[in-house]
Amino acid sequence: TLTGFVVLCFSGFVRLVGGDGPCSGRVEVRSGEAWTPVSDGNFTLPTAQVICAELGCGKAVSILGHVPIREPDRRVWAEEFRCEGEEPKLWSCPRVPCPGGKCHHSGAVQVVCSVYTDVQLMTNGTSQCEGQVEVNIFGRWRAFCASHWSLANANVVCRQLGCGVAISTPNGAEGSDQLWKARFHCSGTESFLWKCPVTALGVPDCSHGNTASVICSGKTGKGYCT
Repeated sequence: TLTGFVVLCFSGFVRLVGGDGPCSGRVEVRSGEAWTPVSDGNFTLPTAQVICAELGCGKAVSILGHVPIREPDRRVWAEEFRCEGEEPKLWSCPRVPCPGGKCHHSGAVQVVCSVYTDVQLMTNGTSQCEGQVEVNIFGRWRAFCASHWSLANANVVCRQLGCGVAISTPNGAEGSDQLWKARFHCSGTESFLWKCPVTALGVPDCSHGNTASVICSGKTGKGYCT
């Protein structure tokens, strides 16, 4: 067990640790009883896709480097993975030893997998075109912190729900410990929320406890219809 880390998802050879939710975190692989971080040097999206699929976490959403390596010797896995994206397991991917057994890196690599299966806007228990933003994660609806939300994110949600464009992102009801801390970085043009890059590691706690809400232009009866 690594002190200070929470293991979220793992298989026999690979695991994700230290993330802020299921299926995200620093990539580590196992040799014997030891787990070693994988470097961010030359790490590819197809490799991330294989990891997410192996862990039952859907598809890879984003890859983030420069994750601090907390081990005193800053040791990383001495091979680079060259997956094509269709392999059943990371162990099945071609691997290339790093020169001299030392991989060039600026830190460990973090992978965020898509566990977001659906999104809705809720007001008084009814899903519609305005309300609190909630995402279904492993069958459980979770809200977001307003301080981690943006109008660009809201535009993607409105488009995905067939609700036009985002008019505003007012703060919602008082939040709770159940808020999902991941931060989306949408450009506003994506067709689905889970196509946006996501930051899961290092996202600060909700600063004021309010949940993210959205008012879309497609909301009927409010004068916003197009």
